[in-house]
Amino acid sequence: MTDDDGRLRLYCFHHAGAGSLAFGAWQQRLGPRVEVVAVPLPGRDARFGEPRITEVAALHSELRTIVDHRPGRPYALYGHSMGGLIAQHIAAQWRRFAAEPPRLAVIGASQPPDAPVPVLGTGAPREEALLELISHSSARTLPDAVLRRYVLPVLRDDLTLARALRAAARPAEVPLLAVSGEADPLADAATMAGWSRWTLAGLTERTVPGDHYFVGDQPLTDLLTQVLEPLNTGWVTASAPHDSSSIGWETAS
Repeated sequence: MTDDDGRLRLYCFHHAGAGSLAFGAWQQRLGPRVEVVAVPLPGRDARFGEPRITEVAALHSELRTIVDHRPGRPYALYGHSMGGLIAQHIAAQWRRFAAEPPRLAVIGASQPPDAPVPVLGTGAPREEALLELISHSSARTLPDAVLRRYVLPVLRDDLTLARALRAAARPAEVPLLAVSGEADPLADAATMAGWSRWTLAGLTERTVPGDHYFVGDQPLTDLLTQVLEPLNTGWVTASAPHDSSSIGWETAS
């Protein structure tokens, strides 16, 4: 497919301590009408040897080489946990990265920038707090020595970036969809409702089965299939008002 093939492009940003493999099954699940771009931040996966990003300015430099979205093609954003902060940040500052605004920013399992998050408080979190944070993720099945040597340093730096993004946050003129997990102890539906303060174009809320790490589960991609379809059929144009009433989310559940 070429850059102007007309498909909706979905830029995806992973949670702290993870990599682009978090979205490994998404292209197959979302089908050929959506191009999934799983953004691989440096310091993990094939980019393990590269310095990790902990500051907003460095993130901007990275995103300009990846997003660089040209006019005339619809795109949307998905971010999970820390990635949700990145997605909302791009939505708020899309002029840095694209010729047009995204049609939608979807935020999964991410506390709003003004919500209290103990692990993102002042000072570096202790290893026990980091281990508790990933206690329900797939990483917890790794040997303890591997976790402490390879996973926790990445997680720690990602949380530093998340802290910087929270400090730099401002409302976006792009509609947001906040998705919470039914059993998520970190970002429940009431917490996710706080994203209404970070958009000037309307917030829609949905809940799916799962805990904090529902990013790999089928219900989320089923929901996204419903939500993204109207954005991909010309129901919304780049010059049209970006609010939830024009997108037709009534069928999403």
